Amino acid sequence: MKKILYAFILAALFTAVSCTDPLEQVPTNQYTDAQVWQDEYLIESHLADLYAMSVFMINDALCTYSGTCPGNIDFARGEGYAWNTNLGYSAQGEGPIHTTTIADEAKYCERGAQVSYHGMKLYGIQSNSSYLRWWSNGYYLNRQLNHFIESMETSTLSTAKAREAEARFLRAFNYFAIVKRYGGVPLITKETKIDAGEEEIYPPRNKEKECWDFIINEALAAADNLEENPVSARASKWSALALAARAALYAGSIAQYGTVQMDGILGIDADPKEYYNIAIDACDEIMTKSGHALYKGSMGKGYVKNLEDVFLVKNNTEVLLAKHHQGVAGQMSSDLWSWDICMSPKPNAWSVGQYALPYYDFVEEFDYVDGRSGKIDRNTLKSKAWTMDELFGQRDPRLRAWVWTNGYHWPGAVGSPWGNDTVSLYRGLRLEDGSIYLDVTNNTYDGMMCWGDQMTELFKSSISHTGFGVAKNLDPTSDCMNWFNCSTTDYIIFRYAEVLLNYAEACFEVGRVGDALNAVNQIRSRAGVAELGGVTREAIRKERLCELCFENHRYWDLRRWREAETVLSQPHTGIYYVLDLPSYKASINSKGERTAEPRFWIEFEDHIDSKVQDPTFPASNYYFPIGDGTTAVNPNLKENPGY
Repeated sequence: MKKILYAFILAALFTAVSCTDPLEQVPTNQYTDAQVWQDEYLIESHLADLYAMSVFMINDALCTYSGTCPGNIDFARGEGYAWNTNLGYSAQGEGPIHTTTIADEAKYCERGAQVSYHGMKLYGIQSNSSYLRWWSNGYYLNRQLNHFIESMETSTLSTAKAREAEARFLRAFNYFAIVKRYGGVPLITKETKIDAGEEEIYPPRNKEKECWDFIINEALAAADNLEENPVSARASKWSALALAARAALYAGSIAQYGTVQMDGILGIDADPKEYYNIAIDACDEIMTKSGHALYKGSMGKGYVKNLEDVFLVKNNTEVLLAKHHQGVAGQMSSDLWSWDICMSPKPNAWSVGQYALPYYDFVEEFDYVDGRSGKIDRNTLKSKAWTMDELFGQRDPRLRAWVWTNGYHWPGAVGSPWGNDTVSLYRGLRLEDGSIYLDVTNNTYDGMMCWGDQMTELFKSSISHTGFGVAKNLDPTSDCMNWFNCSTTDYIIFRYAEVLLNYAEACFEVGRVGDALNAVNQIRSRAGVAELGGVTREAIRKERLCELCFENHRYWDLRRWREAETVLSQPHTGIYYVLDLPSYKASINSKGERTAEPRFWIEFEDHIDSKVQDPTFPASNYYFPIGDGTTAVNPNLKENPGY
């Protein structure tokens, strides 16, 4: 551990200068500690670096694309990220997609270039696993934040209090990322000196309750000293309250559903309602005082377009905190990210899109606009050929806005049988006699391709498609033909819809059912879905799944509810579309014009994850392993059970 702490010491930026020698000159190429903390520009620059190292805020990514960032090094394991995996774990590259593909939202496409989480999904997290690890990175960042916070206490600048509050917000958020993984961890709130005693160098783990209380109290304290209306790229009073509410909701869930172990290092022995009420109060202050609201777009655009724009219109009313991606679309930059090239349909460079493919089981969770269940009997679905409008035209607009599928409009897509700019995902032609024609070597029949353009690379590689892709955050104007790091959409860290859902869940758990129902119905009304007449715990959880999909909530929600063992240990289903060739041919008139929408037969593919036929979430995975490399250097750290 001492070796680790040495590695944590801030380097050249903070070079102390001795005053004992009157002939000693102050270096002109360095800043002294005293100079840094009295200079607004230097403080802002260093704080910006600390934001940049907080990569976990972007869907729990683990590093930056830059290989030189010290936060990319796991000091306890004695290793960093190689180039090829650095992109795959990074906040700029593929890192933001992984918690979507280890939940029950989507499968990871088997042709991703850098890194996959198939092993985690198949076997669960094993001892010394590096999956989603945030320990050395977290404590490296924590030490820098402690140094910043202590140093700001010496600053005489008028903005010192606010900058210190920002750092305390980042420290609380950093601990949130650590504690939700490992349970009780050492709470280190002062900078550890090189010559510190063993009691500081080898700290034991705090109880999990102490850790959650610290996070909540730090976030609330930060809120008292943060600005109310800064740009959404930096912490505000409202994002700090949102963090407090999120943390309190997690703590309440663990107190309600978790088990106390290791004398309280894991689990919370307390009344969960105490935490739910903290979440309610924090959300209520945001809801009544912040001026933030659900984004409802412009009149006349319709629900689907307005829902798309929640993630495309920067700094809209719903955004409390976001990672801004500033730059020119299509011009690769480390200030941008790679969401479009990873998630979009073709066309994109090397046809590498479609990394996350939503399951049909997930799609079924979206109701019809009139409130009917979106689940349709399979025999009914297989009984006839359907147009895409018959299948999904009357579904929850959130599904149509945030999930793309066969027939989805996408610029540049080769869309036969529709025409250009349309996603073509069919696989096979159903002939007049009911047989299905699908031939890899002779891929046309009667002049018609036997699979859609989006299927070409996957089908030739024997990779199963679920029938769906992720559309949330996709920018149709993005240039995906260059390389990674070309997406300009912001990543929203906190938005008002989550505040409403956190409020709804907490209210329900303390018996305020009417308030919970009102909050849920605000979200459903904005989406254009029939409001609920009553609300249950299951309905609130379903609403979270639909509203917050692909935003790094589902995996952690299932863990805190202690439902992951069941939900994440089940195989999943995909569908594929088979083009009905007779009706399509009949719809083409003598001028070659199409007079009717193409129709497709639906076929199901169970166990759609060919590499993860039977996923497993062991009970031990409710807490991650700390790892031998870390526990070996600190004898006071006890490993979590099951590793």
